[in-house]
Amino acid sequence: MDVNKKSLRRLISFLLPVLFAGFLRTVILPAKVLPLIFIHFGETSSVIFLCVIMYWYFNVRRSFPQKQLRNNVAFFTAMFILLKVLTVIKYYFVIPGSSIARYAWYGYYFPLTFAPVFMLFASLHFGKPDNYRISRKWYWAFLPAALISAVILTNDLHQLAFVFPNGFSDWEHVYTHGIFYYIAFIWSGLGMLGVIILAVRSTFSRRLFKTAWLPLLILVMIGSYPLLYTNDLDKQLFIQTWFQMNDFICISCILLWESFVISKIVVSNSDYSDIFAASSLNAGLADSDNQVRQVSASGLRPLPEHLRAAQNGEVLLPDGDTLLKSRAVSGGWFYWTEDVKELRRLGEELSDSADYLEEENAMLRVSAQIEEGRRQTGEQTKLYDRVTEVLRPQLEKLDELLKNKPEDEEAFRDFLKTAGILVAYIKRRSNLLIQADTKPVFTGSELALCFEESAKALRMADISCELEINKESRISARDADRLYEAFESAVERSLQVLRYIRVVISGFEEDSILMTLTVNNDTFPYSIDDKGVSV
Repeated sequence: MDVNKKSLRRLISFLLPVLFAGFLRTVILPAKVLPLIFIHFGETSSVIFLCVIMYWYFNVRRSFPQKQLRNNVAFFTAMFILLKVLTVIKYYFVIPGSSIARYAWYGYYFPLTFAPVFMLFASLHFGKPDNYRISRKWYWAFLPAALISAVILTNDLHQLAFVFPNGFSDWEHVYTHGIFYYIAFIWSGLGMLGVIILAVRSTFSRRLFKTAWLPLLILVMIGSYPLLYTNDLDKQLFIQTWFQMNDFICISCILLWESFVISKIVVSNSDYSDIFAASSLNAGLADSDNQVRQVSASGLRPLPEHLRAAQNGEVLLPDGDTLLKSRAVSGGWFYWTEDVKELRRLGEELSDSADYLEEENAMLRVSAQIEEGRRQTGEQTKLYDRVTEVLRPQLEKLDELLKNKPEDEEAFRDFLKTAGILVAYIKRRSNLLIQADTKPVFTGSELALCFEESAKALRMADISCELEINKESRISARDADRLYEAFESAVERSLQVLRYIRVVISGFEEDSILMTLTVNNDTFPYSIDDKGVSV
C-alpha cells in the first residue's frame, strides 16, 4: 500500500490521546478509581482536545510546501481551537443558564460556519503547483458565512435559529430549532461536500486509487455520526458516549484532512527524506556541528573539517576530482558535490592550448612588427625616391658644381654661394615634401621658414632679399610646394644677374593664392589655382 508513512505515524500519535480522553470519560471516571484531581474531568478533557488540535497543527504545518494552503489549514484549525475555548467557557467558567453561557453557545456557530469555508479554500489547492492562487471570486463565500454567524449571534432579538417557548429562564433545556439553525448545518454540509468533490476529482486526475479508501472510511464515519446522534442517554452509541458532538466535529475534520495527507491527495513533504535518500543527487544534510545526518544514495560523507571549510566557499576534496559546496539551511547545512574530473582535464587541455596560443600570438606579434617595419621602410623609401625625383634638377646641378670646383679663389667663392643656395633649397623643399606626406595643410609661418632659409643663403651670396609673407594664412601642402618651387625657379633662372629679390605672399583672393616676385627691377605676379602656377 502506497501511503505516507510519516503522516501515518503522526496520525497514530494524534489518535492515542484522543482515545485516552474517551477512555477516561467512559471507563475510568464512572468506576471512581482515580483520585479527586479528576473530579472535574470535563476541564481535563477539553484541555486534552485543545492540546491535541494544537499538536496536530504544529506537526503538520511544515508538511505543506504551498503557502496559501498552509494558511487556510491554520485558519480552520484556529476555528476548531475557538470552538473548544467557547465550549470550556460555556460549561466550566460561567454560571450555567446565564446569558454569557447562552452567547458562548451561539458563538459555537461562528467557527462551525467558517471552518468549512477555510477547508474548502485549502482543498482548492489539491494537485496544484506551489504558486497557485485561488480566484478572488471564492472570497464571496465569506458573505453567507458571516451572515449566518451574525443571525445566530443575535438570536435573542429574533429567535430565527433557536426558539425558546418559555423564554430565557430555561433556555438550556426547552428550545426548538429555527430555520437558520438548519441553514447553518446545510452551509457547513455544502462546504464539506465541496471538500469531498475536490478530493475525489484530485484522486481521479492523479490516479490515487490505491490510497483513496482511507478518506472514504473517514467520510463514512463522519456521515454516520449525525444520522445516529440522539439526546436519549439510553440510546446513545458507544462513540457518542466517548466524544461530544463538538469534539467529534473537530477530531473527524482533522482525521479527514490527515487522511488526505496520508493518501497523498494533499502535496506533502513528509516523504521528502525518503525521496532525497533514493535520489541521484550527490548531496546530503549536516547538522550545525558538521555531522552528516542524511545522504543521498550516490552522495558522499565528507569529513567535518571539509564541511567547515566549504561554509566559506567551495572546497576541492583530497581526491582532486570532487568539488564540495554547501549552503546554510534551517538547523544545519545542505551540501553537494560535483565531479570536476572532466573539467580538470579540460582545464589542463585549455591551459596547454593557451600556452600554445600565447606562443603563436607572440610569433604573430613579432611577424606583424616586422611586416609593419617593412611597410614603413617601403613607404619611406617611396617617399625618399619621390623627393629625390622632385629635386633631381638641383641635385644634378649641385653634383656638376662639385665635379667642376674652380681653382681660382674668387670663382670658388661664387661656387660656394651658388652651392649654398642649392643646398638651402634642397634641404627646405625635401623637408616640405616629407611633412606634406602626413600634414596636408600648412600655416603661413611654416611656409615662411622655407623662404627665410633660402633668403639667408641669397644674402650670403650678396643678393638682397626681402620677404613679406602673411603668416596667419593657411595653405595646402601642395600649393606651398608649388610656391616654393616657383620661387626657386625664378632665382635659378636669374642667378647670374640677380642682385635684388622681393617676395610678397598676400594670401587668398578669389580662391587663388597670390605671390609677387620682384627680381631686380622687374615684378612678376604669380597665381596658383587648380591648373598650377601661372605668371
